[in-house]
Amino acid sequence: MKFSTKSSYGLRAIVDLAKKQEGPEPYSLAKIAKDEKISLAYLERLFAKLKKASLIKSTKGVKGGYKLAKPANKISVRDIFLALEGDLSPYNCVKLANACKLTECDCSAKQVWNLLECEINKTLESIKLKDLIT
Repeated sequence: MKFSTKSSYGLRAIVDLAKKQEGPEPYSLAKIAKDEKISLAYLERLFAKLKKASLIKSTKGVKGGYKLAKPANKISVRDIFLALEGDLSPYNCVKLANACKLTECDCSAKQVWNLLECEINKTLESIKLKDLIT
């Protein structure tokens, strides 16, 4: 399993948002793009996914921008990566029963993939956005 730039850039951007979110006013995505040196167009696509997952919310207009949709201690890195990447399974056979011609009993590798998926999810769930901003 390999995480893409979606996870890397998205995590950097939401951490930046969380650090700069001080009051009730939303924070400009253009400022985040500039600070993190990430394309604004790319961040717009990533933030659309984060918004769809209810991790952030947006306000339109001159004073518009983005805010976290819930407290930083309630958002895990797993939540962020799932929103940006979708499935976090290390191998197709972990999620798709018909992805492999071998039955579950005949495949010792599947046990490794299941264990790996479990540990990845546990670790990513244990890291909260708040941990990354303090």
